[in-house]
Amino acid sequence: MSMKSQDPTESKTTKPLQWQVFTLPVGLKAAMIKDTAQRLELALPATGEKGFTLSVINYKGDLRIQPEGGMEQEASPGLSLLSRMDRPLTFRCPGPIQFTALAVFIPEAWAKLFFDGNAQFDKIVQVLEDGESIITCRLGRRQLSLFSASLAAGQGIAPHLLSVQNNALSLLEYFLSNRHRGLLGANPVSDIENEDDLSLIREVESYISECYCSDTFTVDSILKKTYTSYHRLNFLFKSIHGMTISEYIRNKRIEKSKEMIADNAKSISQIAYEIGYSSISNYILAFKKVYQITPGKYKKQMDSLV
Repeated sequence: MSMKSQDPTESKTTKPLQWQVFTLPVGLKAAMIKDTAQRLELALPATGEKGFTLSVINYKGDLRIQPEGGMEQEASPGLSLLSRMDRPLTFRCPGPIQFTALAVFIPEAWAKLFFDGNAQFDKIVQVLEDGESIITCRLGRRQLSLFSASLAAGQGIAPHLLSVQNNALSLLEYFLSNRHRGLLGANPVSDIENEDDLSLIREVESYISECYCSDTFTVDSILKKTYTSYHRLNFLFKSIHGMTISEYIRNKRIEKSKEMIADNAKSISQIAYEIGYSSISNYILAFKKVYQITPGKYKKQMDSLV
C-alpha cells in the first residue's frame, strides 16, 4: 500500500506536527502521533486508496473532527473511529491540546481477504456506505492500555512493530465486536457499550450520592478519585443521563433542597448551605433553572398548603 508524501498542516506552533508512519508485519500501514500544540489543524495521511481507517485518539483540550467533505463534529477522549480512507479525517483544536492518536489503514483488498463473510464487518461497512461519515466506539480501560502500549512500542529509533501490530489488531477486534452490537440495537439505552464505562458511571453515581451535599465536594474530587478526565466523564454522563456531570450534581442538590423546603424545618439560607452552596444567590439561580421558580416562592406555595 503506497502512501503519499507527508505534508502535515501547520498548527501555528513552533513546529509542525508530524505523523510517524509504519508498515506493519501483517502488511497494513499505521500512523501515530503524540505531541502538544498551541493550536491543532492536522489531517490523517492521505493514502490514495479506498478502504477504511481505524483511528484511536486521546487528548486533553477541545477537539473537533471533520471527514473530508463532511460536517465537523465534537470528539471525546478515549475514542476509536472508523472512517473511509478516501475521506480522511482532520483533527482541529482552537487552543492548547495534548494529542495522541494511532491510525490503522485497511485497504479494501486486505479487508476482503481477512473479513470476507464476517457479519460484523459487513454491517459496519454497510452503515458507512449508506452515508455515515464516522462510526465511533468508546474505549474501556483495557483498550486505553493497549493504545498506550502501541504508542510506546512505536517510539524510538527501532520501534517494536510486532507489538504495535498486535495491540492495533486487538483494538480493531474490539471495535468490530462492540460496534456490531451497538448497530444491531443490543444496547439501545445509551451509547455506552462496554462494562468498564458502565462500571465507572455507577462508581461515580454512588460517590455523588454519598458526598454531593458537602461544600468541599467538587467535580475535581471525582476526577482524582476515578483517575479519569473531565471530557470523558462528561461524555459518559451525557450518553446515559442526557446532561453534564455538573448538571447532574446540581440537580441532585436542588432535588434534595426541594424536599427540605417541603419539610419546613429550616430557612432557605440554611438549606442552601447544607446542600453545598456557599452563596445563597447561586443556590437561588440554580433552583430557578431547574424548577422555573425561586426557592422562596416555592416555600410560600408549600406553606399555603399547610
